[in-house]
Amino acid sequence: MFADEADIWVGRQYGPYSITELLGRGTVANVYRASLRDGNEVALKVLTPFAEARQEIRSLFEQEFELMVRLDHPNVVKASQSGVIAGTHYMEIEPIEGETLLDRVESNKSLELEEIIAVLQQMCSALDHIHERKIVHRDVKLSNIMLDYANNRSVLFDFGLGHDLNGPPPPEGRVYGSPMFLAPEQAVGGPVDARTDLYSLGITLYRLTVGALPFYGERNELLHAHLKLTPPDPCSAGVKEDLAQIIMRSISKNASERFQSGADFAAALATVELERPKHRRRNILSRISGRH
Repeated sequence: MFADEADIWVGRQYGPYSITELLGRGTVANVYRASLRDGNEVALKVLTPFAEARQEIRSLFEQEFELMVRLDHPNVVKASQSGVIAGTHYMEIEPIEGETLLDRVESNKSLELEEIIAVLQQMCSALDHIHERKIVHRDVKLSNIMLDYANNRSVLFDFGLGHDLNGPPPPEGRVYGSPMFLAPEQAVGGPVDARTDLYSLGITLYRLTVGALPFYGERNELLHAHLKLTPPDPCSAGVKEDLAQIIMRSISKNASERFQSGADFAAALATVELERPKHRRRNILSRISGRH
């Protein structure tokens, strides 16, 4: 899908890597498919020239790798090594065959409720894993969740804004994350914890079930909305009452009123009543969700 855009690395040798394809493009980093001399394929996340020129971004990229190598979970992308080649920072990550959750919902391929719940439960498990290691992702959203069709799973990635709770505190008052998904405490640059990520996951669930985000607008309007405004009732978009209550609890303004762990969130989702067609075909993601 990036064939019409020139890229400085595709078709070139990058240290031991032969870069064959651009998989994803971003302002800070691009992701490539690459092969090693032994024939094995990997994915490479490589800083863009814009990002490479900025010390703060280079430091965050190095920190991202340090956080990722502490993680080992089937629903979290794995990183194996990092370094600098030809003056450019990179990290080697596992290749994933699929598409982001955002790509999926923006296409004509709809997600059934059972699939949505399966994806969310897997993300709950992934978040519990990273939270147990004192890491807060700070950027949970549809575009940072990959649907891995080859391995029947969903995968959380992009820890570029990840925060180590055992490390130095972030600058006071600085806002990190995507405004449409920010927890209220993020919106004011306050302290974050596991419940911050669970709020963002709740906004993700709202988008998947309602078909729209609860708030739209300019950056400051969105920050104000997460702090002060009540989201439209999901029931008005046809979401059933039991699921709507879960959604609204997950995005409570007060962190103490939200789910306190991914396990609690996943357990609540397991109670949602699903309509079963007479001849039900189990989809690729529900096979591993534990729901029958």
